[in-house]
Amino acid sequence: MGKNDIIMSRWLSHKGRFAGLFNGVLFKGAEVIRPGELEEIRGESDILIVDKEGKDKAFKRYRDVVMRWKRGLKFVILACENQGKTHYAMPVRNMLYDSVSYTEQIDQLWKEGWQNGNKVTAEEYLSHFKKDDVIFPVITLVFYYGSKPWDGSLDIHGMFPEELSLSSREILEKYVPNYRINLVDVMRIKDVENFQKDLQLIFEMLKYKNKKNELVGYINGNKEFFQNIGVDTYNAIRVLLNSEKQLKDIPVGGQGKGEIDMCKALDDLYEDAVERGMEKGIEKGEERVIRLIQLLLENGRSNEVGRVVSDRDYMKKLCKEFNLVMENSKQFS
Repeated sequence: MGKNDIIMSRWLSHKGRFAGLFNGVLFKGAEVIRPGELEEIRGESDILIVDKEGKDKAFKRYRDVVMRWKRGLKFVILACENQGKTHYAMPVRNMLYDSVSYTEQIDQLWKEGWQNGNKVTAEEYLSHFKKDDVIFPVITLVFYYGSKPWDGSLDIHGMFPEELSLSSREILEKYVPNYRINLVDVMRIKDVENFQKDLQLIFEMLKYKNKKNELVGYINGNKEFFQNIGVDTYNAIRVLLNSEKQLKDIPVGGQGKGEIDMCKALDDLYEDAVERGMEKGIEKGEERVIRLIQLLLENGRSNEVGRVVSDRDYMKKLCKEFNLVMENSKQFS
């Protein structure tokens, strides 16, 4: 698991946030899943499978965030897999993860029955599963936070060769069970109102990801939330905005909850960009650079400031775009 996936897993493992995400996706915002009903379980699974020759094969799988949703004597396994990039084999990968979760339930039931000395039939012994046993559902979400739209298949059938004849595809789709992933493309969520307040604010924020002025305006317009956020939320925002290099890195566990002012962090970043650009422009004696930087900032294009002061050809191109007169062409040679 990469660093960004670890950061996102820490953020989503908060029971209130985890419940809010699933309520938003599964129940259109109705508070069906409550944080107090969730129990975090380990994402690491060790499975031993015995083949026909009697040999054991070991499998180890790691899930990002897994919770047991308990309602009375019944429960559902809820899992979330974080993806910063499209995983083209995700339907197969998730199908395997879910299958392992079901296998773990069967193994646990058999182990408990064996320890209690329960009598079993020959068929039940063969199955390692009693006729009256039940397993509980596993629901997995794929939390995709990549900048590019997901362009992989959403199900197993979509991974079949395209050149299959219509008749062949119909037969395969009839007899080959399909498995579909539950994709949450966080950068392109439309019904943000289905999610609880903190998720709404962050998902809405992503609309302004590449618009510096609008982003600062949005965050300052929601100061009540963004002025007092926890370390995990701050680090998740850095990942979601692709601003790991620009925004200050705060180690997980380095501060208590609610100690970071996101408004100030962005204001400082904005001012630093202006100051660095101005200083470099002044050092080079190019007043036009200063004016060009001002125009870029006014037009919400602060991400181009760094390139202006390091790439003369690009600077010349922008000067033409903004109709800045180049009285001394030697300055831009």
